[in-house]
Amino acid sequence: MSSFAAYLRLDATEGPGLPQNVARQLETAVAVGLLSHGDRLPPESELAAELGISTGTLRQALERLRQRGVIETRRGRGGGSFVRSATQPPPEAVLNRLRERSADSLRDLGDACAAVIGGAARLAAQRAAGDDVEHLRSLAEHFRRAETADERRRADSRFHIEIGVIAHSARLTQSIVHLHDELASLFWMVGGEADHHPVTESAHAALISAIDGADADTARDVVMRNVEGRVQYLLDLHLDLAVRDEP
Repeated sequence: MSSFAAYLRLDATEGPGLPQNVARQLETAVAVGLLSHGDRLPPESELAAELGISTGTLRQALERLRQRGVIETRRGRGGGSFVRSATQPPPEAVLNRLRERSADSLRDLGDACAAVIGGAARLAAQRAAGDDVEHLRSLAEHFRRAETADERRRADSRFHIEIGVIAHSARLTQSIVHLHDELASLFWMVGGEADHHPVTESAHAALISAIDGADADTARDVVMRNVEGRVQYLLDLHLDLAVRDEP
């Protein structure tokens, strides 16, 4: 199976909304770093089989992604569908997304992220084997070298998705993909990276150390503190926006 397809959470029941659902899942794979700029998607018949959908449904989904500029299709030898570099929304559009959310919904998102990713980190510390820790170190280094907020968002998401992989839980991994995408798409794109980039590097290092030392409780606590800090940043900004918007 493709390295990204197993991480997607897809209800493959055929129906009018399925192509849009498939397109959204593939777009999420790009957003969290499972697919990168220039990556070639598997052949349509192969990818459709992996996702458990018809080739016709996949083609409709890919057409939606082409219209959004997420992928491009090249003809001829060496052709296929390729991931394009992402076009980032303007800062005000991201702030508007934050404005539209309630404080309670942000807290709820934080609780879900802390519980799911924290639980996965605890299991990862108990189950890590072989080259798992070295792979985490390479993902942390990829984050350290990232130069833009979007690159950091993808690298940070990819790092945390790997926690679910090391925990050997497909369901946890799929949940992390979607929860981390929702949190990171707000946090990194509203300025969180400027204030928390060093904090995130330290959190990555602390989590790697805990997993390497099979310290399950510390691994969970590192994740929970990191999530709490991000959610508090968003809550503070949410309140600041509300005050600024008052007539």
